[in-house]
Amino acid sequence: MGAGLSGLTAAYHLKERQVLVLEANSVPGGVCRQGSFRGLAYPAGSAYFYYPGDPAWQAWYRELGLPLADALVDEPVSALLYEGRWYPDCFSQSGFRKLPLPSHAKDGVMKLIDRLAAWEEDWDLIGSDSLPNPELDAISLAHFLEREQGLPPQVTSIFAPYCRSCLGAGPEAVSALAGLFFLMAEFSKESRIAAFPEGNARLAQALAQSLSPPVCCGHTLVSLEPSLESVDLLVWDSLSERGYRIQAGVVILAQGKFSARHVLPSQAGWDIDVFQRFRYSSYVVAALCGSISLESRGYENWVAGDENFSDFILSPRIPKAGEPRVMTVFAPQPYAQNRAALLRTPPEEKAKAILIAVDRHFPGTAREVEEIHLYRFGHAQIVPYPGFLSALKGNIDQRQGRIILANSDLEGLPCIEAAIVQGQKAAHQARILLMG
Repeated sequence: MGAGLSGLTAAYHLKERQVLVLEANSVPGGVCRQGSFRGLAYPAGSAYFYYPGDPAWQAWYRELGLPLADALVDEPVSALLYEGRWYPDCFSQSGFRKLPLPSHAKDGVMKLIDRLAAWEEDWDLIGSDSLPNPELDAISLAHFLEREQGLPPQVTSIFAPYCRSCLGAGPEAVSALAGLFFLMAEFSKESRIAAFPEGNARLAQALAQSLSPPVCCGHTLVSLEPSLESVDLLVWDSLSERGYRIQAGVVILAQGKFSARHVLPSQAGWDIDVFQRFRYSSYVVAALCGSISLESRGYENWVAGDENFSDFILSPRIPKAGEPRVMTVFAPQPYAQNRAALLRTPPEEKAKAILIAVDRHFPGTAREVEEIHLYRFGHAQIVPYPGFLSALKGNIDQRQGRIILANSDLEGLPCIEAAIVQGQKAAHQARILLMG
C-alpha cells in the first residue's frame, strides 16, 4: 500500500512473488514527481540524491539502469544568498570562509567541519537500530552550535534555510544529531550530489516500470483486518467509484504514520498512541515557468532570511537562447503551525506570496513567469525534533504479524536514502514471512 520510494523499493525486491502495488494518487512516486513545461522536464518535488560513488548505492542505481555518470552535479553544487550577496560553494571550507562573519565564527565552523569528517567514519543513522553520540539527539542544532560550540547566531541563521528545507524545521527545532548528519553530507569531501533533469522522479519511474502488474493508481486503503494466515483489505477504487476486498499473504503499509494509525486496527499489535510521537511539517513546491533569465549560482540555491521559501533549482541550469526555463522553488511552511492553516489558504494566494518573495530578492523575475504550478501542497514531512530519534530507534517494531510498516519516517530522517532502506527492510521481512 503506497507507491512512494519505500513501497516501490519493497515491491522491486519482491518481484519474484505475486505483488500488487496500490496507490491513492493518480501517479506513483510519492514526493518524487516530474513536471513538464513546453517539453522541458523539471523536478516537481524531490530533486537529487547523495552517495553516487558509494559502492552499495552505485550498484543499486546501476541495477535500475540509471546513468550515474550523466547525473553528477557540476560544482558549485550549492550557493547561498546572504545579506544581498551570493556565496558560491557555501558548504565547503573555502566557500564558508568567504561569508561576512567574524574570524572566530569562521574558525569555529572549520573546527566543526573537521569533527564532522571524523564522525563520518562511524556515523550510520540510516538503517541502524542504534545511535552514535545519542547525547546530541537530546538537544537542538541551535543549542549545539551556539551553547556548546560558542558560535554566534549568524551561523545558525545561515544553516536555517537548509534545515527548513531538508529537515522540516529550523535549527532551533531539529535534533543536533539529525542536523549534523545532514550537514556532514554537505561538507563531506567524500560525498557527491547527483540529479536527473526531472529529479528523483526518474528513480521512481525506473522502479515502477520494473513491476508487473503495473502500479494501480487511484486505489485507497479503507481498512484492513489481519488473521494468522492472511490480511483482508477493503480498498476504494476512485476511477470506478466502488469498493472491493483483497486477501493478501503479507501487507506492506508504505505510508506515513500520521495516516497509518487511522487504518491499523487495535488487533494489529502496535500501540497506536506511539505514533503520536511522529511530528510533521507542511510543504509547498512552486514551479515558476517561463523565460527565466536569473543566473544559477549553484545547482541548489539557498536564500537566507525569507520565510516564504528556502531554496530553488533552475532547469536547465545554463539555458540556451530562447529555451524555456523553470525555477523550482521549495517553500517549507513555518513549523509547527497547524497544517490546517495552510490548507485554508487558497492556492492562488500562496502562489502569489511565493512569487512576490522571489521578485523581492530577484527583481524582474515575476515579469518573466508565464505559469505557476504548485506541488506537495500540505505534504507532511517528518521532523526529527530533539529526542525523537532516541525514542524511535529500536522502540517501534517494523512488523506485527503479517503487516509490515515502511516509510522514511520510520527512519526518522526525511531523505530518499531513508525511504529506500525502509523498502529494502520491508521486502526482507516479507520474504521471511512468505518463506515460512
